[in-house]
Amino acid sequence: MKISKKPAEDISHWKKLEGKRTLLRPLERRDLRRSLLWLTDPIINKYLSQNFKDLTEEQEEKWFSYIQDSEADIVFAILEKDSSDHIGNCSLNKIDHRNGKCELGIVIGDKDHWNKGFGSDAVDTLVSFAVKDLEIPTIRLNVYVYNKRAIKVYKKCGFKLIKVLKKDHLYNGKYWDTLIMEYDPRLFQDDPQ
Repeated sequence: MKISKKPAEDISHWKKLEGKRTLLRPLERRDLRRSLLWLTDPIINKYLSQNFKDLTEEQEEKWFSYIQDSEADIVFAILEKDSSDHIGNCSLNKIDHRNGKCELGIVIGDKDHWNKGFGSDAVDTLVSFAVKDLEIPTIRLNVYVYNKRAIKVYKKCGFKLIKVLKKDHLYNGKYWDTLIMEYDPRLFQDDPQ
């Protein structure tokens, strides 16, 4: 099933995407304040694709409005299945139906839920949705080489390293490599990782 010109409208018709330990539901305006706290937290921010340390509520609201009208982005709140607590966000971005590809982003913002399998479950659920429901087999992501926990999650979820951008990311006064990883069942079905 392909989504229409405004993915946010299509996604809102589905209640939730259900994983084993998480539920993914469309991000709502009421989630923004919590999300902003996570994005501006220096411990979390160091793992994100951009520096959000100075992000304001007004900028977050503007971004939310943009995402609601976007034809190429879908953002979900990640809920712990048992409690329905909002513990993070994940997204499919740069959705390109013509070429069957998109990018994935995720943040488990509630640090009490780190290292407990919630990120893996959310990634598995989001990948399944992209491949089966959106018919997008190729999913790409970027991760910094020092984010060992995320790299382990992505490998566990079927992502493979396809490229290393050497000394691409400046963090804490040092340049770090950025890893580009990709999930594509058509390319890796014979590769036992």
